[in-house]
Amino acid sequence: MLLKRQIEDLEKGLKISMLSRVFTALSLISVILVVLFLQNTWLFTSLIFLVCIIAFYEWIKNKFNKIVFGFILIFNFGFWSIFFILLGESYGYFDKTTLYILYGLIILNTGLFDTFAFIVGSKFGKTFIVKKISPNKTLEGLIAGLLASLLIGIIFCNIAEVSYWFLIYYVLGGLCAFVGDLLISYFKRKSDIKDTGTILPGHGGILDRIDSHLLATPILIILGLFS
Repeated sequence: MLLKRQIEDLEKGLKISMLSRVFTALSLISVILVVLFLQNTWLFTSLIFLVCIIAFYEWIKNKFNKIVFGFILIFNFGFWSIFFILLGESYGYFDKTTLYILYGLIILNTGLFDTFAFIVGSKFGKTFIVKKISPNKTLEGLIAGLLASLLIGIIFCNIAEVSYWFLIYYVLGGLCAFVGDLLISYFKRKSDIKDTGTILPGHGGILDRIDSHLLATPILIILGLFS
């Protein structure tokens, strides 16, 4: 009887956790879409800066070593995000709408990679890549994430009518997302914590959410601007 009740309590807890995770995810997506839709430079800059401040606070709070490295890693993401929009607007590389769409695609590519890698890795993952650092990272999940990046790349190439050489950017973005995620997992493992914070119910901290973007976003922006 006691065991049955414990199982029921566990199932109830998992359902609440999942609902919380879904609600938080939808809220975050809504905020991102609104900011991108409004195309307001100050609003975009303020949001990116706030995200970086909170992420760096979590880095310090969790006593991750290499403070300077953490500062560079986090604010490099912020710098290139803001620089991309400001430079594009100032020099007219693209019109304002195209700039925000391109940035949105970079974020979407990383997000899809992360999502598919997590889902497939959790359900079907058997081949662990770096179990000591992150026991949830599997080869099956990595392949699924890269295929998701490839798919969105193909869709973009067809809609924009550009060369399929652009697919390299999307796959590279997926690989950078994997490395960024792994990097934060390494520091969390060293500090013996599961999440970097509790600000996002069901997801953890801000740093937990942007880990995949920390390398992918700057690298794709740099390659896009200077290649």
